[in-house]
Amino acid sequence: MQDSKIMQLKAVVFDWDLTLWNSWDIHLDLMDQTADALGHPRPLPADLGKEYSRPFLQHLAWFFPGDQKQVEETYMDLYDAAVWQEQRLYPGIQELLKRLKKSGYRTGILSDKREVFGVPEFEYSDLGDSVDRALFFADGMAPKPDPSGLQEVMKSLEVAPNETLFVGDSYRDIQCAQRAGVWSGAALWASVEPDLVLALKPDIQWKTVDDVGITLKLGNA
Repeated sequence: MQDSKIMQLKAVVFDWDLTLWNSWDIHLDLMDQTADALGHPRPLPADLGKEYSRPFLQHLAWFFPGDQKQVEETYMDLYDAAVWQEQRLYPGIQELLKRLKKSGYRTGILSDKREVFGVPEFEYSDLGDSVDRALFFADGMAPKPDPSGLQEVMKSLEVAPNETLFVGDSYRDIQCAQRAGVWSGAALWASVEPDLVLALKPDIQWKTVDDVGITLKLGNA
């Protein structure tokens, strides 16, 4: 595990799903409902986990071939009816972001979740005052592990790769960090592919949200 003083960090950038925002439980339910509505077999949770880090539309198409407009509209209708029923940030995330800002870090989010989902979720999360730049997937962007999205966030935050830590739950997040030349942090508290993540030897790994603050020696919010 690297020492934060050695890293000389100025910015911490996070993935969104399964890192800050618990989308897994609701996704399992929505995929079952989508399968039922379209007459497809229900996907197994283990299979969903293996394919979860795919860009969202590719993920849907993998399990539900056919008319993708109908697939997307079916899932979206179910999503809109369910997602706002409860707060989905992992416990401790809001406090962690506040502590990072108070400690002088610049903060960002880079997610392959499409903007139509991610932006409303981010606004609902009430993290706006604690995040300097949130970038969700849009047409024309390259998904992770391509480093271009992370490079765009770093440019916005005015930080160099050696001053940046990218934290995520998937192997694509770790690969993205490595290709961008930044420090990599494995968020294992909700990862569905921890073995793949750890096989890439991230610079830091955490089993709980609280561990992040300990590693970075953050003060109270």
